[in-house]
Amino acid sequence: MEKKLEQLDEWFEKQIAFCAEEQRKLLDDDRTDEANFEKIRANVYDIFRTILSVAVKIGKGDTDAIKEFFHKKTEQIPANWVSSYDKAKAHGDIEQMQIENIKLETIQEIKLKFSEIWEEKR
Repeated sequence: MEKKLEQLDEWFEKQIAFCAEEQRKLLDDDRTDEANFEKIRANVYDIFRTILSVAVKIGKGDTDAIKEFFHKKTEQIPANWVSSYDKAKAHGDIEQMQIENIKLETIQEIKLKFSEIWEEKR
């Protein structure tokens, strides 16, 4: 389990660093909106890295409990994003729709990576 947690933490760290670098490049090119989107993406990675550490504390070494807690949160939290996307769509708020879409795309990537590492699907 330690190896899996280490791999996930390294992956989260790389993703966050990549987003920060992309954000910096975009800001250098005066592409503020796109830079903000990268910041949002990095925040999602950071949130779920924190959730994983909480899952480890709550799970107390039980790999099934850790997995269950993490999966539960990857469903609960994005449900709010779907709702926010739908509200934005109803109001024609394209920017908010894009923000919620970025969050939803990022959580899908996180879920796939978690499954790949946790279930050792390499």
